[in-house]
Amino acid sequence: MKAIDVLKMPWHLLALAGKTKSFVHNPLIGSQRLNQWGLHRQRVALADRTAWARRARWAESLSADDRAAYARDGFVVKRDFLPAELFARARAEASAHVSQVRQMRQGRAVTRRVTLDLADAGQLPHCVAAANDPRLDRLMRYVAAHDAVPLMYLQIIIVDPDRGGQDPQTVLHRDTFHSIAKAWLFLQDVGEDDGPFAYVPGSHRLTERMRAWEYQQSLHAASSGNVYHARGSFRMPPEDLEGLGLGPAMKVAVPANTLVVADTHGFHARTPSSRQTLRMEIYGTLRGNPYGLGFGVDPLAWPGIRSRRASMLDDAADLAARCGLIGNSWPKVPARRMDSPRVD
Repeated sequence: MKAIDVLKMPWHLLALAGKTKSFVHNPLIGSQRLNQWGLHRQRVALADRTAWARRARWAESLSADDRAAYARDGFVVKRDFLPAELFARARAEASAHVSQVRQMRQGRAVTRRVTLDLADAGQLPHCVAAANDPRLDRLMRYVAAHDAVPLMYLQIIIVDPDRGGQDPQTVLHRDTFHSIAKAWLFLQDVGEDDGPFAYVPGSHRLTERMRAWEYQQSLHAASSGNVYHARGSFRMPPEDLEGLGLGPAMKVAVPANTLVVADTHGFHARTPSSRQTLRMEIYGTLRGNPYGLGFGVDPLAWPGIRSRRASMLDDAADLAARCGLIGNSWPKVPARRMDSPRVD
């Protein structure tokens, strides 16, 4: 253990009670001995129990069909989500929008985002209205098992198979050890060859086989040669799915105006694309403390913050990057039309 880790031990210990997941950045989470004694296994089990307990309190906020789809598959698909006129207006203003954007490259894929806070309604009124639809909000809170405000964005994903290395998002993985809600309201048709989202149905459930698999991963995650696996976003070889009683990943190819909300604790990936593609969507994410009671204080919902929650968090990340506390994975790039295929 490094000397700095000894000094930071109170912080490392406190992090066990939250959503910290990295086996390499926290020596307690990454300890082989502690995980042999069941540390990771118990963190996973407790997070699962508390999540389902919170969902039970909110069950009446969703239809029986949506609850059943989530329990069975780990994701919910809702076609023709927006009224036709609102959808048409949102799609038109999204593609024509020109502004400074945040952009991240992962291998062959470039993701471009702008916030859809209430404060952005002056420039993107219909997209902001769609992103703040209360039905989407309720579904994300239920899937995440966290009663808080989601972060919403207008997002463009550009894939060029002839540029860059492998996109790490195309490898089956889970984001972390507990439930997270991610949402995509697709503004264009997403076909089988358009790099659709893929999900292993039922992989969000903590079965006995899954418990054993999580335990085995925890014993060696800190020394994994895959940086994402070592940081707690476990990778899953497709050939190992059968051993967990799971089938193959299912491509979620859907028409425009379809909402997909998924628990990305389950195994998922972006399907590799063999041709250049550009996908436009309204994207949301919600991740909270897996051990919370579910009705704690949510600073992002406070007056003056809720209306610009995503942009404030982005600005805070910029400040942390300038101070050298984190890397800046979402740098700003010059103003451009959102659906421009040109990539810096």
